[in-house]
Amino acid sequence: MSLSEVVPEQELVSFKEKLRRFYRGTLFQVIILGMISFTQPGIWSAISNLGAGGQAEPYVVNNSYVVTFGIMIFLSPVAAIIGNIVGMRWVLMFGTIGYVPYSAALYCNTVYGTQWFMLFGAATCGLSASALWTAEAAIAVSYPEPAKRGLNAVAIWLAINKIGGIAASAVTLALNINGQQKGNIDPKTYLALIGLQCLGLPLSFLISPPEKVIREDGTKVSMGNPDRSLKTQIFALGKVFKRKEVWLLIPVFISNGWGGTYNGNFMAAYFSVRSRALLSFLNSAVLAILDIVIGRTLDLKRFRRSLKARYTWLIITALFSAMWIWTIVLQIDFASKGSISLDWTDSRFSYAAGNNFFFKILGEVIFVWVYWIIGTYDSDIDTLALTSGIVRSGESLGQTLSSKVGSLKKVTLLTNIIVAAIVFWASVPTTTWASWLVPDVPHSSLEEEDRSADEVVAAIPVKA
Repeated sequence: MSLSEVVPEQELVSFKEKLRRFYRGTLFQVIILGMISFTQPGIWSAISNLGAGGQAEPYVVNNSYVVTFGIMIFLSPVAAIIGNIVGMRWVLMFGTIGYVPYSAALYCNTVYGTQWFMLFGAATCGLSASALWTAEAAIAVSYPEPAKRGLNAVAIWLAINKIGGIAASAVTLALNINGQQKGNIDPKTYLALIGLQCLGLPLSFLISPPEKVIREDGTKVSMGNPDRSLKTQIFALGKVFKRKEVWLLIPVFISNGWGGTYNGNFMAAYFSVRSRALLSFLNSAVLAILDIVIGRTLDLKRFRRSLKARYTWLIITALFSAMWIWTIVLQIDFASKGSISLDWTDSRFSYAAGNNFFFKILGEVIFVWVYWIIGTYDSDIDTLALTSGIVRSGESLGQTLSSKVGSLKKVTLLTNIIVAAIVFWASVPTTTWASWLVPDVPHSSLEEEDRSADEVVAAIPVKA
């Protein structure tokens, strides 16, 4: 007996249509994007959250970060141009290929000491990350309805990314539960994480092209200039590059990438293997919840978007300033006591772990906030892709410089954190200015929404 004989044809068509609308809907698209992010940068971040990529010493790993982010400085804008020509989903697919060799290199360096593979893996990771970071940001911010860009665009995407960290950290903790001293994590950890990363490519085929995306409000994803030629895209990149709000945000992207190197070196220097795994797990779990909370807060309609941008930035600045001061005081204290190995049974663990939590939470807050800000300036996917490429380039510049500083044995942790704090405070004036430029409605969205609304009205059948 066929399905059509059991279920009335009208109900079957209705079910298929609901399934199609869900599959093409913005919520499903962001969930799939989050799952891709979970298998790629999510796993990569989970490894990084262990401190030194799970290695005993941070110096080789930090040098590999220099290679990865150095490539991204130049290729992130290129990825945006290519994505606008051939489609962001194809760039996203390419972005899922290069993370696995880097994780494999960490395994080989731990087991066999093959450091050259680290640099090769870092290069493939840089190529893929240039594509994936730019494409995922452009898709996450441009596909959802403008009123849901805090929750759907940023929060769900990044929260699912953290689920990758939770899964990876849980595996890491289980395999390293007896590691009460400082050192390398169990090599089997990398093999488990490589298996998860291999899921990224097949998942990327589920992303819909923008013209097929279905929004709840009936509007279409704005594509920007219909001319997809290389010349047009280079010209468009130049226009975006000249925009003052983009330049104003680059310093905060640089500063946000800077503090992570210190935090990784700090964990490798002071925490036992299993404590690093535990902190990575807890951080990922807390940040996943935090992403949703921040997204809902930024989507509140009680306050104008321009006011939310200003007040939230002022709060972030105050909290970050307190965090930098606390971290500097903690580092001075630890440096004066010589060699320290903190396990979760140590009485000093909660003090150091609390600082690590505060550090990670504020880093995530500013990350979500900045991408929400980008979504408030523009609405079409082309402009958002180019903007994402440029700011990702700035973020990569900060991480390249900080990783190079972190790779030098002669640079103390205290020096590293002081420089990171100075870089942040230097970014405050420009970011404050950028927050004051946030409009209540994204540029070009009024025209696009009016056009989309006309299309929706025109599609409604008129009764005779």
